[in-house]
Amino acid sequence: MPEPPADLNDPKPDAQPRRQKLKYPGDMYTPQWVRYPGHSKEGFCNDCKPGKWLQLKNSAYWYHKQFFHGISSVSGKMFVPPVETRKFESGDCTEGLCHQCGQWVPIATSKKKNSMLWFRHAHKCHVYIKPKSYPPDGKRR
Repeated sequence: MPEPPADLNDPKPDAQPRRQKLKYPGDMYTPQWVRYPGHSKEGFCNDCKPGKWLQLKNSAYWYHKQFFHGISSVSGKMFVPPVETRKFESGDCTEGLCHQCGQWVPIATSKKKNSMLWFRHAHKCHVYIKPKSYPPDGKRR
């Protein structure tokens, strides 16, 4: 995994990125890199190109990972994509069929072109089993 860029212009030692342990194997949600302490703590989104620092305290990181990249904060994995998609003849809306509730859900509209609408539905509807965390000592058993 490439390291996040260090803030060379920031002389504060708190600004230096430090590695953070994942909560469980395959965790795509937990930031692997953080910087600053306490209320100022930020997590690095390695899914963005180039990477991006987002604040953890105000849920900016949580919102970004879930609704821009489609990664569940519960499972730490990508949301399940639609089973099927359909586009209306007018071209104004694309819908996806949800595996969980069996309903057609808007994925994109002429105003919202990304999958944020699908990710919002998945966050509310899909049932995920929370993986077991690593024990406090970080060793697998």
